[in-house]
Amino acid sequence: MDDVAKEHLDKFGVEVKLLGLYRYDKNKLYDNIVKAIEENKPYNEYNLLTKEERIAFNSGKLLF
Repeated sequence: MDDVAKEHLDKFGVEVKLLGLYRYDKNKLYDNIVKAIEENKPYNEYNLLTKEERIAFNSGKLLF
């Protein structure tokens, strides 16, 4: 995981933004980061949330 996280940091100048969505599925997380790099989009799990989930997360009602 460290190798792809470093590649992300080198490419985008920012670290991977994790909320814990894939805490128990490291392979899926790895694949998601690789896909983000390939698609030239920094990986940010907050952006994977729906509008309703973002509201709940921002108010502390959605935890991972």
